[in-house]
Amino acid sequence: MVCNPHVCGFYSFTGTVFMTFVYVMLGSQPFFIVGIEDVAAAQQNAFGALLTFVATFVISLFFIWKNGGDEIEYDVAGDDNNRLNIDLKRDYGAVQTDSY
Repeated sequence: MVCNPHVCGFYSFTGTVFMTFVYVMLGSQPFFIVGIEDVAAAQQNAFGALLTFVATFVISLFFIWKNGGDEIEYDVAGDDNNRLNIDLKRDYGAVQTDSY
């Protein structure tokens, strides 16, 4: 299964928003985040994760732009047929062996 750039872009955008929140909280109100011994190191790590999410988002945007934003096109074989009907028509009622 290949990663869809739309999914990776959404994931990295969400990570960017979250890590921005964590970075700002560590800089302005670190006492609300419990269990951190070294606030400066935690803020530096949050900034590194933020940059990683931003880089992933930019790469995803590049692949969306490169592919033209196209989604997967399905062969629907006309307006009145759906995908399930197409698949069933190929082998419906077919006998695999001539056992009778």
